[in-house]
Amino acid sequence: MFKLTLILRRKSDEIMFFSPAPWFRIIFSLLLVVLVIGILSVSGDGSEKGNLLFPVIIGAVCFLAAFYEESWLFDKEKRIIISKYGLLFLNRRKVYSFAEIQDFELMSFLRGVNADKSADKKINLTPAFSKENTDEIAGEGRRIIHKRWHQELILNLKSGDRKTLEAIDSRSTESLLNKAGILADFCGIPLMKKD
Repeated sequence: MFKLTLILRRKSDEIMFFSPAPWFRIIFSLLLVVLVIGILSVSGDGSEKGNLLFPVIIGAVCFLAAFYEESWLFDKEKRIIISKYGLLFLNRRKVYSFAEIQDFELMSFLRGVNADKSADKKINLTPAFSKENTDEIAGEGRRIIHKRWHQELILNLKSGDRKTLEAIDSRSTESLLNKAGILADFCGIPLMKKD
């Protein structure tokens, strides 16, 4: 799927959306229109038809991005959370009751590649982003190169299932922490933080 930064928006006192910013769809729609106009103008004279493969592929990617949907709806009145992802007209929809939810979880960890080229799955650091802890990990013989900070906001269900609401690569915890706090307060569901 696309890696998107989701925006938290309140529709009413009872409903909140967690979805991509509207400009995401607008930008890819405009790119698609420009590409279609370009393809039609080139294909009109018939001389450059062999060179259309690349613009058609880019156009298909723009079409998929323009019509891609990844959203979460939080309905406090009905006490449900609705997850949707896929194309606008072909998407998967899942409904979770507040009663099914254990908590929200915010994880910060370092993901990277070891010196022997094997990938680390997750390296949790306490406190997050601490140079001392990175040195300590390196001192354990696990030298890390190409490291990236990664954060996930997760919805933990009482059944043990975990649903990722948003995953970002970032050193800044404030944005996702702020979103997580707002969602937890809005839904009345606890927020767990793991560094």
